[in-house]
Amino acid sequence: MRSAAERAAVSGREAILEIEDLQNRLAETTIQREPFWRALMDDPAGVAENVFHGLCAENYHLLFRESYFDAPVLSFAGSAVARKLINTFYVEEFGHDELLLRALGSLGVTREDLLETAPLPETAALYNALAYWARYDPLFFFTTLGPLEGREVEIDSFVGAAQRRGLPAAFVDPIAAHARINKDGGHGLLTRAIFDAIPVVGAADLARLRRLTELFARVYARFYAGIWRHYGAGGALVRRVGDL
Repeated sequence: MRSAAERAAVSGREAILEIEDLQNRLAETTIQREPFWRALMDDPAGVAENVFHGLCAENYHLLFRESYFDAPVLSFAGSAVARKLINTFYVEEFGHDELLLRALGSLGVTREDLLETAPLPETAALYNALAYWARYDPLFFFTTLGPLEGREVEIDSFVGAAQRRGLPAAFVDPIAAHARINKDGGHGLLTRAIFDAIPVVGAADLARLRRLTELFARVYARFYAGIWRHYGAGGALVRRVGDL
């Protein structure tokens, strides 16, 4: 006879589908209610160009530090298949910050400018949280890859809004290229593939994943809120640490 703990356990696929459902419900009450995404989806023509530039800049800061939160899971011991998947993903992601650098370069922002620039506090909070989870709770970290990479997204929302806004191709095209790489590589579905390689998720683990998903939703929503607040008010793309 199976124990109560065994009866409460679910497969990796069952676990991630439940977490994805929770992510979707939380997104409806956090990210999708943020002025940033409401404006970009409903009226991109009315959004200041600086907001588009700012999202690109903050995503650059995030991708530039991707090793902070991807490297700790490269030695994941829970599944050889999952470990191979995340290692392949890491190789494919390497250098994606350079695409965003090209977009920012069309605005006259250089690599040196960005090296001297402090990310927004909300951006730092996001990559530091991801780095912590990757090191101390890799199972939960894997659940964040779907939202971060754009799960089941055919057309990147930001790229579509930028094109509708009529922003120059020199700025939009490198961002669109990054989005195509993620789509063609199936990066948004990586989380499901990883959890398919994890036979069992126990009841205690699943409860923790649910709890942390709510925290992640708030941290991710604040990332966009910070961009809207700073860049919507005309905040500078280059904020040199020495000047702060």
